[in-house]
Amino acid sequence: MTRGLAEMQTNLLAAALPEFGGRVDQFMVFTLLARRTFDDGRPIPVLAVADSLRLPFETTRRHVAALAARGLCRRERGGVMLTGTLADAPMATLVPLAHDCLVRFIADLATAGGLPCFTPSARDYSWKAGWPLAADLMLAAADSNRRTHQDRVNLALFSTILCANNRAISADPHLSRRHATIAPPPPDLLIRPLRARVLSERLAMPKATVRRRVEQLLAGPVRQRDGGLVVDDAWYSSPDVIATSRSTWGNMRRLLTPLATHGFPFHDPERAYRVGRPAFVPLD
Repeated sequence: MTRGLAEMQTNLLAAALPEFGGRVDQFMVFTLLARRTFDDGRPIPVLAVADSLRLPFETTRRHVAALAARGLCRRERGGVMLTGTLADAPMATLVPLAHDCLVRFIADLATAGGLPCFTPSARDYSWKAGWPLAADLMLAAADSNRRTHQDRVNLALFSTILCANNRAISADPHLSRRHATIAPPPPDLLIRPLRARVLSERLAMPKATVRRRVEQLLAGPVRQRDGGLVVDDAWYSSPDVIATSRSTWGNMRRLLTPLATHGFPFHDPERAYRVGRPAFVPLD
């Protein structure tokens, strides 16, 4: 589950952050606004956005103002809401990608033998019913990891490092099943370090920002080895991380359950792609 979520988040961040100047929190504000706008069509107060994302009000207000200046959201009585439709940029690119990353996550989890059982529905599945759950899953995962990371920026960097480290395993169904649990850890020869330069390039973040944030990560869950950055094996078995994983697992089951009522083909997830299976983000 953790590897799959890391791949999903890395795909979305690599596609979205260039649109938002590498600002993770601004992308999260945009995602929440999109989720609420296309859910009930009503504006949401800026304070509610800040509370939902656990961001300072002034930080949230600044990100909303930046989105409004680009014409991506508008202020209305009662709050703000996204402008445009699913056919407008950047939604036209990000929404199908988010959906198909969710499908890939489900398909890979099923292949690895880790997909929960869901009661099937006879309804015909529509991808438009599924993409909001991809946004919900990403927002929930970020919220669940508040105890183990200082903020969403560090989480984004950490998740991308974890993604790169485990790419050889994630891309191989046999290895995914063999190393489906945290113990014993995979052999070092399967772990691919990630250079900070690549991290900066893929997430469209300034090198100085990445360098400063990596120093923070090196004081906790990440270590430096020949070739780049890797997640410390001991981190996976810490009590806070185990509790976070359990919370994320529960959130995942809760958020995927509505997909079953919308007719998602859990027995054959590959049928559900909107465009097709997304390619993994190059991290070499």
